[in-house]
Amino acid sequence: MLYTLLKQLVRMFLKGYHRIQVSGKDLVPTEKAFILVGNHVSYLDPFYISAMLERRIHFMAKAEAFRPLLFRLFLRFAEAFPVSRGKTDLNSIRTAMSYLKQGEAVGIFPEGKIKGDNSFEELKQGAAYLAVRARCPIIPVFIDGTEKALPSGSFWIRPVPVSIRIGRPIFPSEKGKSKENQSDLSRRIQQALLALKEQAQLKKLVEF
Repeated sequence: MLYTLLKQLVRMFLKGYHRIQVSGKDLVPTEKAFILVGNHVSYLDPFYISAMLERRIHFMAKAEAFRPLLFRLFLRFAEAFPVSRGKTDLNSIRTAMSYLKQGEAVGIFPEGKIKGDNSFEELKQGAAYLAVRARCPIIPVFIDGTEKALPSGSFWIRPVPVSIRIGRPIFPSEKGKSKENQSDLSRRIQQALLALKEQAQLKKLVEF
């Protein structure tokens, strides 16, 4: 109940302070497991996405973020879970699979780090690996504006417009759990994210 109340308060703040716009909410499954994947340009991303969606998203967060006590308590409250970067973290994989088997939603930023712009690097395979094995869809999400709301090194959240675009579910193929299937899914995820980025940029040009 406390989580729901806090989510509503954050949502009110986002609508008033950032005039946040969300498109494609109807594409998010109301039940059953899925993996949300998105670009990552600010520490604000998982919190803003979580606040604007009805489903609870269990985000995978870098292990270093859990070290400061205040951050650790907040992340635990949000039911995020740590992942050690630079190696295969079996504990984080087991945690993610456990949530998916329970019909929950898991959030992953497949570039593996925060980027201060909206360019894309090659995606890491974690999200595709989990989706292939859990037989669940990927929900692509592109968030724009948070890199200006909280630039790197800043502690003040600026009142700039923020938008979240949600794409159609991407399903693993029926070819099994091969590496080729996993690589194909990862490629389709990146294509979907790039398409959402282009839509966001086009909307800016039209409004300008």
